[in-house]
Amino acid sequence: MTSQDKISKALDRAFEEARQQAMLPLDPEKRYVIFSDHHKGARTGADDFQPCETAYMEALGYYFGEAYSLIVVGDVEELWEESAGTVLASYPAVFQQESDFYKQDRYLRVYGNHDNLWKFKKKVVTLLHGYFPDIRVQEGLVFEASVGGEKAGEIFLVHGHQGTFGSDEIAPISRFVVRLFWRAFQILTGKGRTTPAKDACLRARHDTQMYEWARRQPKLILIAGHTHRPVWSSMTHLQQLSLELDTLEQLPTAERPADYSTTVEQLQDEIRVREAKYPPCNDTIKTQPSYFNTGCCCFEDGDITGIELDAGQIRLVKWGSDNGTIARHCLRQSELTELFAAI
Repeated sequence: MTSQDKISKALDRAFEEARQQAMLPLDPEKRYVIFSDHHKGARTGADDFQPCETAYMEALGYYFGEAYSLIVVGDVEELWEESAGTVLASYPAVFQQESDFYKQDRYLRVYGNHDNLWKFKKKVVTLLHGYFPDIRVQEGLVFEASVGGEKAGEIFLVHGHQGTFGSDEIAPISRFVVRLFWRAFQILTGKGRTTPAKDACLRARHDTQMYEWARRQPKLILIAGHTHRPVWSSMTHLQQLSLELDTLEQLPTAERPADYSTTVEQLQDEIRVREAKYPPCNDTIKTQPSYFNTGCCCFEDGDITGIELDAGQIRLVKWGSDNGTIARHCLRQSELTELFAAI
């Protein structure tokens, strides 16, 4: 069985189980923000979340005030490197702010590979119920989107590690290696932050495998995390920028906007930066807008990315420093009806 077959089979299982547990109506009057891959640690040199804590807290304050529901889709705590009790004790203010959403029935959780402890109900009761009483942590969630009373399609939220070798099939061994060796290496050297999604070729291949599964499902949008790489309409941000630049350069001279030269130069600069920081590898041309990825809340520069579902729209957003203050930036947005029509 190929790695694609294993991933597809595991996603099939997780999808069907999520549908059987509950099909959540995508209420157009409700707003959702989806984050993943925080990797909250113990405030040591191995803690990937610490640089992003300020941006995340600022984002939570905004979304709470704007009546969004908060959905976290896995690897929220780094439990391969640290004990759950240590993580909970390290970020009381963050957990308290997240629990404010829960108290208003505006909080949903999905577990990933680095926090798969939460698939055990007894552990959830013992460790999480202090902040989230009676919470149910699931492997996946399915939203049903309707237009004019008729079903338009489904949105499947899952972490995305399902069926992978190191993160799923031999997860106990991987966890042992990470806790015994990798954590110490990070603390001693300060290197390797945001691992395990550090290998550009590996994560690009995995994005492609998740896309291949999603595109075969009728009227389905898959939103995942795991790779730490934002993906919009099945295309990475780098691919989106390249397409934007190509479209701009194809315009006849008479149709070019007044700021054409400046915009082209800015796009070229951003593309060069992103190619150096996130080299394209194993990226394939993807024609169906069926796969989206939240990115992560543990970028080394302190930025975080996530996905918003709001009033029939889906948006990719970034929270990061802007002239000394933390600000929200909308990177991409589309109407859900247009996406479902295209798949």
